[in-house]
Amino acid sequence: MNTTYKRFTVRGISDKPTCDVCGKTNLKLTIVIESEAGEILHYGSDCASRTLRQDYCGKRLPISREAAISMGRSAKRGEAFARLSQQA
Repeated sequence: MNTTYKRFTVRGISDKPTCDVCGKTNLKLTIVIESEAGEILHYGSDCASRTLRQDYCGKRLPISREAAISMGRSAKRGEAFARLSQQA
């Protein structure tokens, strides 16, 4: 089974009130995510948690909303950020 994944990089958080994925408005913050093609998008925490995956015990699992927000805050502070993926 050869599965391919899109790669994403969490770049930080933003105060932009709209999710670029689902269009939801009046958000407190969005998570800035860069695709492997270099496209920068602002994801709401729910969309980010559905999009981002991480490897755990040989499985690729979605991350929690809290983890997505935490990664965004860490990346905004300039700390190391995670490279995550989504099945293509």
